[in-house]
Amino acid sequence: MIMMQRGAAGIAAACLMAACAPPSAGGLQMQPGTAPPIRVGQTVQGSLADTNPAGLERGRFDAYRFDATAGQQLVATMESDTFDTYLTLGRLYGPVMDVVDSDDDGGSGGDGTNSRMRFTVPATGAYVLIAQSFTEEGRGAYTLSLAQAPVPTTGASQAITPGQPVTGQIAATDNVSDEDDAFYDAYTFTGRAGQRIAITLESGDFDTFLRVGRMEGANFEELESDDDGAGGEGTNSMLRMTLEEDGQYVIRVSPLGEGTGAYTLRLEERAAVRGPQPAQPLQAGVRAQGVLDEDDAVLEADNSYYDLWSYQGREGEALKIQMMSDDFDTYVAIGRMVNGTWEEVASMDDGGEGTNTLLEVTLPATGEYVIRANSFGAEETGDYTLLVETSRSR
Repeated sequence: MIMMQRGAAGIAAACLMAACAPPSAGGLQMQPGTAPPIRVGQTVQGSLADTNPAGLERGRFDAYRFDATAGQQLVATMESDTFDTYLTLGRLYGPVMDVVDSDDDGGSGGDGTNSRMRFTVPATGAYVLIAQSFTEEGRGAYTLSLAQAPVPTTGASQAITPGQPVTGQIAATDNVSDEDDAFYDAYTFTGRAGQRIAITLESGDFDTFLRVGRMEGANFEELESDDDGAGGEGTNSMLRMTLEEDGQYVIRVSPLGEGTGAYTLRLEERAAVRGPQPAQPLQAGVRAQGVLDEDDAVLEADNSYYDLWSYQGREGEALKIQMMSDDFDTYVAIGRMVNGTWEEVASMDDGGEGTNTLLEVTLPATGEYVIRANSFGAEETGDYTLLVETSRSR
């Protein structure tokens, strides 16, 4: 998606079309000259030195002019072994240049110092590429190229079936997302309202990014997305979601930013959520061990899993309820069932160390209470310990 910015980023086009003298306190000073042209399909060699102009809030730069036609899809790349590059695309409006796009490390997959921009020309006219150092001290040789973007050869979306993994390849000839200019492959499946699914995207070649949505005419409407949800410190993606409607859904597979390579995509159908299980009895002073997992009941309010525990309490009894877990952020609520309806007495998120819970409550009446052992976030799972301490004399 190309964004036009006017104002602070705009500079005198005369400077770009001239050999600029070093900046003074009043800004860039200009002297007559002509910016060298660059053609689509051409690669040029250049060098930044103390004699180059500086400005645009970064280091020294060269400017190259070219003409382009609305709708052209182009790729500009700047590479250097001696400094961190920064590439800017501008459109010329007489004496003013407006920034159309810019890039720092897109030519290195986000890990290096080269720049790359893939863009669609917004209107027929004169444009300029500013080949610049990212920092003020950057000097040395560079290579700048302007080329026609590869024409997408990826066909229509492919169907994916739950339980049948597919392998694919992200390549420079794939379709390009309007949102972030990343290459993507698309897969479709037919879902039903209330269906619970899990989608996993794995790659050893690039940092994965996963989107799920629906098509509204020709537009992709995103419902959920994930970068590193597959856990650990890796770069794989995972989404768990419950579908709200019947119909066709679209999965988009892409790198997070720049990147190409092989990947594996899995779509799995998860078991239906079971209802709340009978509360398990809990005694004061006895540590209870529990596990929240995908088979547990789910709170509709926040899509979090929970277990129920029962405690026989007395009016005026002071309780300290601790819930501890190394796997998730804990949440505790205590209440009573009145005519089949849960009525909360008290609840707490933290209060203990870190993300553990310490809930202190004085019971309002004698009878059976239900403690809800819960995760604070949606669909968090893992082991936990529950402990009730009481002021009741024994």
